[in-house]
Amino acid sequence: MDLTDSMRNYAEKKITGIPMTTPRITDAKVVFDTQKHGKIAEVVFYCANHVTLEAKTETTNLYEAFDLTLSKIQRQMRKEKTRLERLNHGAA
Repeated sequence: MDLTDSMRNYAEKKITGIPMTTPRITDAKVVFDTQKHGKIAEVVFYCANHVTLEAKTETTNLYEAFDLTLSKIQRQMRKEKTRLERLNHGAA
């Protein structure tokens, strides 16, 4: 599947808009795929302290799949942030 410039710009804009503080993101990977039954978007964030967050969504619209996948990743980021805060707070 050839990635259009508009889809690439959309993904970059959305990814760079995410606060990258906790957990600290060191690298991000976005994969778009087209299957016979739908469009797939997969996002993987590699974070500090060997934390990897990944999500994958399949819908009929590639933009929708990407947005839903990003929502899943942001939910995982909130969970990881809470986990780290509890871990650090308990150590103090």
